[in-house]
Amino acid sequence: MNIQQKLVVIPLTVMLLVSTVTMLMVEKYLESHLLERNATELTTLAKASLESIKTLESIEAEDQGYIIRAFQRLAENIAHAGDFRMTYIDAKGKVLGDSDIGFDQLIHIENHADRPEIVLALTSGVGISQRFSNTLNDEMLYVAIRSGEAHYTDSTSHLNHPIVARIARSQASIQIAINELRITLFLTGTLSLFAVLILGLLSARTMHKTVQNERFLLEKRVEDRTTEISILQTFGGLLNACSTLKEAGQVMNTVIPKLLPEFKGSISIIKSSRNRLDTVATWGDDDIWVERFAPNECWALRKGHQHLSTDHGIQITCQHWKEEPTEQTLCIPLLAQGETIGVLHFVMSPEIDIDKHQAMSHAIAEQIGLTLANIQLRDNLREQAIRDPLTGLFNRRYMTESLEQCYSRAERTGTSIAIMMIDLDHFKLFNDNFGHDAGDHVLKAVSQVLIDSIRQEDIACRYGGEEFCIVCPSANDQQALLIAERIGKGIRSLELSMNQLSLGTVTTSIGVATYPDHAKTMDEVISIADEALYLAKKNGRDRVEIAPLNIVKKVETIEESISSEDEEPS
Repeated sequence: MNIQQKLVVIPLTVMLLVSTVTMLMVEKYLESHLLERNATELTTLAKASLESIKTLESIEAEDQGYIIRAFQRLAENIAHAGDFRMTYIDAKGKVLGDSDIGFDQLIHIENHADRPEIVLALTSGVGISQRFSNTLNDEMLYVAIRSGEAHYTDSTSHLNHPIVARIARSQASIQIAINELRITLFLTGTLSLFAVLILGLLSARTMHKTVQNERFLLEKRVEDRTTEISILQTFGGLLNACSTLKEAGQVMNTVIPKLLPEFKGSISIIKSSRNRLDTVATWGDDDIWVERFAPNECWALRKGHQHLSTDHGIQITCQHWKEEPTEQTLCIPLLAQGETIGVLHFVMSPEIDIDKHQAMSHAIAEQIGLTLANIQLRDNLREQAIRDPLTGLFNRRYMTESLEQCYSRAERTGTSIAIMMIDLDHFKLFNDNFGHDAGDHVLKAVSQVLIDSIRQEDIACRYGGEEFCIVCPSANDQQALLIAERIGKGIRSLELSMNQLSLGTVTTSIGVATYPDHAKTMDEVISIADEALYLAKKNGRDRVEIAPLNIVKKVETIEESISSEDEEPS
C-alpha cells in the first residue's frame, strides 16, 4: 500500500470505527433515556389518575356495576389525553376499567394479580415492567401505582382495596425514534465518510503533488550540487595545471561565472613588496575594478577575514573601487600556509542572500589561494634554478637549454644565431684593489648594462666569474657587432662607486661567432666565440672581435701570452 492509499484508507477506517462506535453509544443512550423518560411520564400520569379516583368515593356505596362503569369511563377519559392504555385493577387482580376494551368485555378479562407490575405495585407502591403483549402484538411498557390507604377504606365497599392504576404504552414509538436516529446517524456517517474520502483523495493528490515537487526540487538541488562539485573539482584541476598567473586568470574568468553566475568578481594579488595589490583577473563588469590599490583600502585585509559591505545592515564599503558600488560587495582574503597572498572580490545584487553562497565562495577562495601560492612558489623556484643569484642574469644551465631551442628553430627556419663571449678586463686587479664586495658591485652594474643593451629576444647569461655570454637568435655577425659595441660603450661609461668611494671605470673584451657561418654545432660556436674573445684581449682589450671564418682552433699560444693577465672568477 503506497502513501496515497494510506492517506485515504486510514482516515476512512478511523472514521468508520468512530462512526460505528458513536452510533451504538448514542443508540444505547437514547434508548435508555427514552425508556426512563417514558417511565417517568407514565408514573406521573398514573399518580394523577389515582387522584381522580377520589371523585368516585361518593358513589362507591351504589350498585357494583355502576361503580365499575364509572371506572371504565374514567379510564377512557384519561386515555384520551395521550397514546397510552389506562387500566384500573383492584387488590385481587380484578380489572375495574380498561380504556382499550368495552364495558361488556371487562368480565372476560383474565385476572391481573400475577402481572409483574401489579405484584410490585401492591408490595412496594410502584411497579414497572416491559414485555411483549400477545394480545396487542406489541412491545409494551407497564407502569402500575398503588393508591393510598386513605382511599376506599369503607368496609361496605364493593371493591377490594387498594386500587392499582396501570398505564401501558407501546414501545414502537421509541423504536421508531431510535430507527430514525439510526437512519440519521447512518446518513450523517455516510456523508462524513464520503467527505473524508473526498478530502482524503484531495489530500492525497495534493500530498502527491507536493511530494513530487519536493522530490523534483531535491533532485534538482542534488544535481546542481553534484554539478557544482564536479565544476569545482575541474576548476581545481585546471588551476593546479596552470604554470603562470595569466593562465590561472583565464581559468578563473571562465569557470567562476559558472559556479556563481549572479556574482561579478575580480582577483587581486599582493606584490612581493607588500605595499600594493594588482588585479590579475576580472569577470562580469570591467568598469568597476581598479588595476591596483593599497592593502589598507580593503577592509578584508584589515580585519584578516571576509568583509560583507551590508553585514548586519551596516553599509561599510571598501575604497578600492572606481566608483562606490550601489550593490553589496564581498571581499575574501586569499590565504595559503597562513600568509595572505591576495583578495577575492565579489559584487552582487542586494536581493541575493549571501548565506546561501558562503560555502561555494569560500571554497573558490581557498582553491584560488592554494593555486596562486603554488604558482608563486614554482616561479620562485624556477627563477632560482635558471638565474644567477648575484647578477639576476640567466645561469649557464639555462643558457644551454636555450641554445638547444634556438638551434632547433634556426635549423628549421634557416636563420642564424650569434654568440657573444664577454669578459671584464683586468678584473682580478680590481678585486685585489677594492675587495670582492666591490667586485660584486661591479658585476651587478655590468649585468644591468647587458640587460639594457640587448634586444628583447636575446638571452644574457653569466657564464662564470666575470665572464658573460649573450645568445642572439636570428642575428648575423654584423647585427651582433652593433649589440656588442653598444654593450662595450655602456660598460665603459659606467661611473662606479661604493660607500662614497669611487671605483673608477671598467672595460670589457667581446668575442663574436655565428651559426652556421663559423660552425655547425652550438658547442663549436661557443668555442670559436671564446677564441675571438682571447683574440680581442690579445689585440689590446676594450674591443670587439668577430671570429674570422678560417680561424685555427688552437689558442695555447694566445693563452700563454696573456696568462699573466688573466683574471680569476669572483
